[in-house]
Amino acid sequence: MSETLRIVLSKLKNTEDWIVSVPEGRVEVLTIIERYNTKLSALTKFGLKDETYHWTQNYHFNFRLYEKLLCSVFDILEDGQLVEEADEILEIAKLTWPILGITEKLHDVFYAWVLFQKFAQTGEILLLKHTSLQIQKLQLHKDIKEIELYTNSFICSSDACGSNRALNLVDSALLKINVWCRQQLENYHAYFRKSNYLIFESMLNVVLLSATSLAEDDGEEEAMVIESPVVSTPESKLIHLLIVRSIQAAYKQALISSDGQSKTEFKHPLTVLANELKLVAEKECTAFSPILHKYYPEAQRVALIFLHLLYGQQLELFLERTDHLEYSKEILAASNNFELFVAQKIYSVYTEDVGSSLSSYLKPYMIGRFSSPLILQWLHAQHENVLEWTKRTIEIENWEPLSSHEKQATSVVEVFRIIEETVDQFFNSSLPLDIVHLRSLLIGITSSLQVYLIHIENQQVSGSTLLPGAPVLTRYAESMNPFAKKKLIEPTVPEENVATKLNNLTVPKLCVKLNTLQFIRDQLDSIEEGIKHSWISVLSAAKLLDYLSCMASGRAISKKSVTI
Repeated sequence: MSETLRIVLSKLKNTEDWIVSVPEGRVEVLTIIERYNTKLSALTKFGLKDETYHWTQNYHFNFRLYEKLLCSVFDILEDGQLVEEADEILEIAKLTWPILGITEKLHDVFYAWVLFQKFAQTGEILLLKHTSLQIQKLQLHKDIKEIELYTNSFICSSDACGSNRALNLVDSALLKINVWCRQQLENYHAYFRKSNYLIFESMLNVVLLSATSLAEDDGEEEAMVIESPVVSTPESKLIHLLIVRSIQAAYKQALISSDGQSKTEFKHPLTVLANELKLVAEKECTAFSPILHKYYPEAQRVALIFLHLLYGQQLELFLERTDHLEYSKEILAASNNFELFVAQKIYSVYTEDVGSSLSSYLKPYMIGRFSSPLILQWLHAQHENVLEWTKRTIEIENWEPLSSHEKQATSVVEVFRIIEETVDQFFNSSLPLDIVHLRSLLIGITSSLQVYLIHIENQQVSGSTLLPGAPVLTRYAESMNPFAKKKLIEPTVPEENVATKLNNLTVPKLCVKLNTLQFIRDQLDSIEEGIKHSWISVLSAAKLLDYLSCMASGRAISKKSVTI
């Protein structure tokens, strides 16, 4: 039979002989081919209904043809959209299953693959959702043994995770979808913006669905800086891996960006890096963590602790050196702001739950240990400046009212302006403050006002200088000698400096000084209220840092420890 077929096929190849041959010869050739094809088609391998030899021998062509057929569901006028007749087209495509050797499971995987390829081209989220539905259908299939053997007989070679793997066709398609999506999700801070956060959630769902049908990748846990909790499920381990890799990628990008910005903004790279990582943490907490938290409750904690750890490594290297002291206050302030932000975000989600195994990766920066001497040094310098400014302004004061509506002296307004600036700079330093710093601030304010008030007091004269002498008594008294000679009252001439003071003690100037004293009293009340309000914020920040220390050490948190 094979020899006869070889002769017949040689006749077909010879075009001239085929053209000049008589019709009966052509019929004979085609009949022989038909008989051979019928016999060949009857050679089944799996014993399935309608199975033919061509199902397994020509599957490359069959599957490619069916894939092209499924592409008919897309609208050629609106890219990324399905036509309204998509369901009808799929029903018609099912008619080709016996011819092309397609099973329901193969149909689902081909349709998922076609939809996903179109999504990768257009970014249409509806296609990704349809892909997810098709993958869910694949997991629900419970084929009989023969159909399962047939479906799994198509072996493909797939490159994934740095190695070449031999998988059946279904797993190979799912692996390619999974790998493509994971490449996006392993750097989701770079690939996803506010406009496509919905795609992020759908893509995450696709990855989780497709991963359930694939074997776990070996060695991924060992490569992570922060390991997932021991009791984690495969789903949570996968999300943990995506978070760690994405945060690491975002950190590297922030590191590169901070070097460039530091040159244009004339700031130290660590200061810019702290601000950049704060933006990364904000985006993580507002956009990604709420979605990831549904599948992995520790998602936000992992991201924030990892960011805190990465920046801490850079900060530690800086603090070990002493060649950048001029940047110390700036860097410590930015670092403290970032650490407070991390602590506040962790507390807002996990409150007093500090028992996580992830807390072992948390290392507080201990900014207060480095910043406390700097703050005291700054306060000392500031006290000298305020004192000098107070003396300078009061020496040139002529005790004229500031305006027709404001009757106090100009100098006292200037003194309180610089005092308020000092207080604002003190509380806006973004550094950890304690009671020692507050006392030093208040001592400086008190010293300046004492100098001012003493100067006002020195410009006055004693009451005896201003009041006239008491007149001689005219009332009769038995003890008095009526014949005694009365003493004359001799007027006293005041000293020169007292006379100068008396000349300056006009009623308008005395009124200005009284108004100035009242202004000082009112301003002190206002400054006191401002300091009390700011000190509440300082205590809240201190409690947040204590909360972070409790997490790192595993200590229990008292009910009064943190109040946000």
